[in-house]
This record gives sequence, structure tokens and C-alpha cells, in this order.
Amino acid sequence: MQPESESPPNPAARAVLREKFGFDGFRPGQEQLISSVLSGRDTLGVLPTGGGKTLCYQLPAFMMDGLVIVVSPLISLMQDQVDRARKLGLRASSLTSQDPKESQRRTEAAIAVGALDLLFCSPERLEATRLRNLLAAASVSLITIDEAHCISEWGHEFRPAFRRIHRLRSIVPAPVLAVTATATPAVRDDIAQVLRMTDPFRVVTSFDRPNIRWLVARLRAGPDRIRAMVRLVRRAPPECRERALIVYAPTRRLVVSVRRALASLGVIGDAYHAALPSEERQAVQRRFMSGESNVVVATCAFGMGIDRGDVWAVFHYAFPGSLESYYQEAGRAGRDGAESMALGFVQRDDWKVPEAFLDRAYPRPRDVLAVLRRIESASRRGAAVSPAALLGQGSGKVPHIKWLMRSGALRVDPVLAEWIDNWPDREEGEPPAVPGPPFTPTGNAPDLGPLVASRGQARERLRAMQRYCGRRGCRRMALLRYLGEVSDRRSCGSCDRCERRRSPAARSLTA
Repeated sequence: MQPESESPPNPAARAVLREKFGFDGFRPGQEQLISSVLSGRDTLGVLPTGGGKTLCYQLPAFMMDGLVIVVSPLISLMQDQVDRARKLGLRASSLTSQDPKESQRRTEAAIAVGALDLLFCSPERLEATRLRNLLAAASVSLITIDEAHCISEWGHEFRPAFRRIHRLRSIVPAPVLAVTATATPAVRDDIAQVLRMTDPFRVVTSFDRPNIRWLVARLRAGPDRIRAMVRLVRRAPPECRERALIVYAPTRRLVVSVRRALASLGVIGDAYHAALPSEERQAVQRRFMSGESNVVVATCAFGMGIDRGDVWAVFHYAFPGSLESYYQEAGRAGRDGAESMALGFVQRDDWKVPEAFLDRAYPRPRDVLAVLRRIESASRRGAAVSPAALLGQGSGKVPHIKWLMRSGALRVDPVLAEWIDNWPDREEGEPPAVPGPPFTPTGNAPDLGPLVASRGQARERLRAMQRYCGRRGCRRMALLRYLGEVSDRRSCGSCDRCERRRSPAARSLTA
């Protein structure tokens, strides 16, 4: 897929690429995006997983006078992003509720005197009056939105605060760069509209990953799937033995049981999920990225920031709730260009888990209203519902509060609001204590129309995932069509459907 606009080569950017990053050439789409950013134009880039989106704001940070703001959805990854930027020689820092107070004060002081090149923050922190005043007085050269699909209600990880980023533009006259790995045409248009982009330069590279075989196997959950994965590992070519394997499972309980079952048959690996202590999660990620460990069994929490190139296979013990999520997770295979595979297992009962996740993220409107009535009743009595009662472990009401915040029916303490909006990144932790009322009813009738619409959109994404698993045609072409890429081909020759048509007698990989 060609860029939606054209941009000339940039010799100065190429020189910085060699000097600071040690690369001789750009990956597809990078140079066009960077040239557009350096020209001061609003820019929207869709580069595949492993396509080098980070470079598209790091390199301009070396070349532009002023601060580059990077709005990132997961605060748990920001320190790693800061560390990487500092190793390149950039003056980088983060500003989040998890940073120590002294660190926050140093960062704010650096912003005030122009001593930062890169600032990472969440969209929720960007709404804080103190930070907005600092940025209004600072010299800001670029506002970058990472994982920009979170802006769109049509995307699969919608975050309401992302849709308010455009308010910053009224006080910070800087161009905007929005980057993501997965965005359908509807999501791309929504991103540009919500950010109030002016004639944005767009680069949408091809979503096709020709070195990945796309495979679906119909096997019962349990020992059959474990044995199938072990057979594939044992049959893997010798060159794959030093490469990495990621196994995704939908729940923490399954992550633990799948890791144990694989280990009992000789496939030794780490487990990774959000309930692990932060230090253990960091240790697992560190071992995997360094090559000390080559196998990880994980939930979707093992995602953004995982850029190891030599993953030879990504197995899905069960499929996620959307093709967008599946493409991003499976796309972590073969980023080094070597032959790789993305294999997912499916059976009818598997869909109960993503359906439950859907109902959790998009609760029934009547259940949301019940939470509002509980808070209003306490408020009339002069009491307050404690954050722990609604948001603590096992309460399951974080999405309800999110939708009430968005509906205009509820005001939430800013510190608590940031904690809520970063859920489920930190869903196992206790909510922070706040000095004032945690929840304040506004008296406005809640507008839950967006919730109803989002439930419908989430169900359509789940149906698209189900259609992909059940289809008779080419898997690769189905993925590309869903993501808005038009191809003249009807088959790829390297998915399970095409391979069976080419050789009907061929045995399944999992047989």
C-alpha cells in the first residue's frame, strides 16, 4: 500500500539516522512521516507492528527546536521508553502518577527551563491544569500520539481521554503526529477528525506480512492443544531453536496452566500477566528481550513495547475478541523477516471468554445506572462510597465508573481518574487514597448512548474475528481486506486454507 500522500527524501534526516541511530536506511513509510513532521504538517502514520513507529518521533526530537510531547496509553511502559531515548542521547522524562513526587518536580522544572527533548505522559495527565500551564509557556515543537487507535470509538482499545487531546492544541500551537500499527479506514478517519487535524499527511504502509503463515486449527482446549504446540516446537527447523516463541492465552489462570503443561513436556518458559508483581513482570520481559528466555506464555498484557525481532511463532491458545488485537499480537512474529507462523486454536466454547470480556468492558447500561444510584444515595446522606469498595480487587466496577465519567453524570478526583483510565494496566492494585470526595454526582442525566454504540461495535469486532476463524477462503486476504488494504490476489499460498487447496492430501501442521 502506498502512502496516501507523497513526500520528498530528506537528506538531513538520513544523516541523523546514520549518526544517532546507526541505520543506513529507513523502513517503509518512516522517511515520509518524518519529513512531513519536520515540515510542520499534521501527520498520520499507520506502520505495522515492528515497522519502527518510535523512530518517527525520536528522530525529529533531535532535529526540532523545542519539546516533543509523546502521549502514550500505558504508563507501565513509559520508563522503558524514557530509558531508550536517554541511551540515544535525548533528554527524556515521564510525568505520571507512578513517578515519585521529587521526580515529578524535576521534570516540571525541566519543562519550564526548556531542558527536555521528549516528555512522555498519559492522555489523562495531559488534562491536569498544572501541566497545561507549563506547556502553554514552553516551546513545544510536536505533539505525538502513540497507539493512536485508542482515540477512536471504532478502535479496539478506546480511551475517552484520548478524544480530548485536541483541547491542548488551543494552547500549544504545534503540529500533531498520530501513529499506530492497526487502524481500519474508519478508525483512520476518526483519528484525524477527533484530533482536529488540518489536511493531514497520511502514510499507510502495507499490512501484509508475507513471511508469516496464518494458520487456524480446530482442536479441543486442553491436552490436544498442548500436544499440538509441543509437536510444532519439536519439529521446528534447527534455525528456529534459538529464536523466540510467544503463546497467548486469554486469562491468567490459563496462562499459568498452559505454561505448566508445556514445561511438563519440555517446552520451558515464563508466565506473564497483569496480576504478577511489577518486579516479576519486568524481570520476565527483561529475560525475554535479552534472549535469556525464549518462551513466554502471556495474556494480552504482554504487548506494547515487546519488539524482539526473532520470534519464530506466535500461538494463540484461544483467539482474542477482535481481528485488530489478533493482528497486533500475531504480528510480533517474524519481525526480523525470517519465515514465521501465527497459529490460533479455536472451538465453539472458546468464544465465551471474549464475550465475557466484552460485557466487562462495555457493561449493560442498567448495571451502570445502578452504580450511579448507589453513589447518589450515599451523597444524599452526606457519605461517600470509598474507591476501594467500587474499584478494589474483585469489585469489577471500574468500567462502570469510566462510562459514568464520560456520560457527564459523575465527577471523579483527578488522581483517581488517572488511575481509573489506566485500568486494566493496573487492575490488581488498590486505588489511591484521595483527600476530597472521590466521586461527585453532577445531577446531570447520564448519556449512555455512546456505551450502547460501543457495545454494538465491540460485538461486530468479535463477529469479524469469528468469521475469520470459520472462513473457507484465504486467511491473509481476509485480514488485509478487513484492514482496508485492496489486493488483486485471491490467495496467498501460505495460509492453512490455501495450502489445503493446493495440496488437499497435505496433513495439518498440528496432526
